[in-house]
Amino acid sequence: MLRRSIIVIAIACCGSAFGQSVAPPKTVAPEKLAGYWTMITASVEADVPNIAKGVEKPGCATVLFVVGSDGKTSNVKVQKVVPDGDFRKIAQGMATNLHFEPTVSNAGRQSVMSWLIFPFNLPSDPAARKAVMQACAIDKLDPKAP
Repeated sequence: MLRRSIIVIAIACCGSAFGQSVAPPKTVAPEKLAGYWTMITASVEADVPNIAKGVEKPGCATVLFVVGSDGKTSNVKVQKVVPDGDFRKIAQGMATNLHFEPTVSNAGRQSVMSWLIFPFNLPSDPAARKAVMQACAIDKLDPKAP
């Protein structure tokens, strides 16, 4: 009889935990990401193919990712690349290696979905730099992008 009581109590105590699901990440614009997570990656190594297409030109890549409760990125998806070529693979690898620490206001370590624009070979002229980066601006997120 004692054994049955313990099992019933264990199921009653933990039953609600089994029914709970992990909350989906909150979508946060890049300018608000620092309110939840601070990037601690000082530099990111990128795999650049020996024979890469289009990487000698100025360009950019917009990359969507989730910062998980552990501060690591996952679900990395490239949203837009200008010009088309190997910047896609390079940016995806860079975003995969980012690490974050939660801010004081995110002590609960809430996961978030956000995006960043990675620049490549930007020109020195500020107006030209802005034009290259503007080419990768996105209007809406597409989590199903390749």
